Amino acid sequence: MFKDNPKLKNIFLAGFLFTLHMALTAYVNSSFLATFLSEKTTGLVYSLGFAVSIIVLLIIPRILSKIGSHKFLLVSAGLSAISLLFLSTLQNISLLVPVFVFYIALNIMIIFSLDELLEIFSQNSGIGKVRGLYLTILSLAWVFSQTISGKILGSFTFSALYFISSILMVLFFLVVFFLLRNLPDPEYDKETILATFQKFFKNKNLSRAYQINFLLQFFFAFMVIYTPIYLNAHLGFTWSQIGIIFAIMLTPFVFLPFYLGKYSDKVGERDMLLFGFLIISIFTLLIPLIKSPTLLIWALILFTTRVGAATVEIMSDIYFFKHITASNDEFIGVYRNAQPMAYLLAPLVAYFIFTFTPAFSFVYLVLGAVMLYGIYLASTIEKTDI
Repeated sequence: MFKDNPKLKNIFLAGFLFTLHMALTAYVNSSFLATFLSEKTTGLVYSLGFAVSIIVLLIIPRILSKIGSHKFLLVSAGLSAISLLFLSTLQNISLLVPVFVFYIALNIMIIFSLDELLEIFSQNSGIGKVRGLYLTILSLAWVFSQTISGKILGSFTFSALYFISSILMVLFFLVVFFLLRNLPDPEYDKETILATFQKFFKNKNLSRAYQINFLLQFFFAFMVIYTPIYLNAHLGFTWSQIGIIFAIMLTPFVFLPFYLGKYSDKVGERDMLLFGFLIISIFTLLIPLIKSPTLLIWALILFTTRVGAATVEIMSDIYFFKHITASNDEFIGVYRNAQPMAYLLAPLVAYFIFTFTPAFSFVYLVLGAVMLYGIYLASTIEKTDI
């Protein structure tokens, strides 16, 4: 893998640092915002941020075609570091919200650009193997960040987390500057946004991949935004305990993707997607039944949901990237639009649930029911589609 594509090491390093910075605050962003806003309206800030991200993802191929991936990553990394410094110091909600929205959009753009680079340099290796190892490395960053974020919040404030995160983005900037220069860019398509969407969704495999990815991102949106609030404000877990729970919860993303990626290169993705969505649905539906604030119980049930989610994540990506080429950068933008679209809609759905149901935990009943649709989607994949 690295012998054929030595630049992959640098892309993996950049991806690790970027994910480490993002994961450090990802599970506390909603609680941070909830110190200024109500639990119901906190999610609406996410909706605004990801609405902007949807627009950004539609125009990013044109930006990349003009300035290239290297300059784009440098500018985005610098702006992200500055945004995090502002988040670590701002106390005025009217200023904090637009900075947070801007920061979310920057993250989505950087993820897209790293995806592009990975696609270029995985052409001479098995896509499943490369994607699996890449997701494993990113997942290590997620687990490590949860281990330290809880400890930091046990002794310091949210501001300290955002400040440390900004330092990590400076390190990411340096890696991009020194190690990712002179990388080739693909030939970016000049089609209109409407034509790109029409072409994408006319392809049944790409359309199915988008729906699968959307369901997964919808699950992540609910979990990332509302589970920290639920554990802290409603069940009484401390941030140190939550850090331990989340570190255990995220370990499936470390040990599953690489092996499942290698396996999928041989057998395909259908059965593993069925398994993944079934596990997500069953154990998410069980969450409202657990009333005891016991660390081990919550760590185990959230861990099991992530066994399903990790399986779906790697299978979804592999299924999608098997059906495009490096020049289909506009398709990557549409596919990755599933994340901001899910994060746009999930808080709106949650707001509706909070308004008309008696308990916070009802969001998990709705989420588990929605995930059942993923089982149907996976069942529609035929051997000729893989």
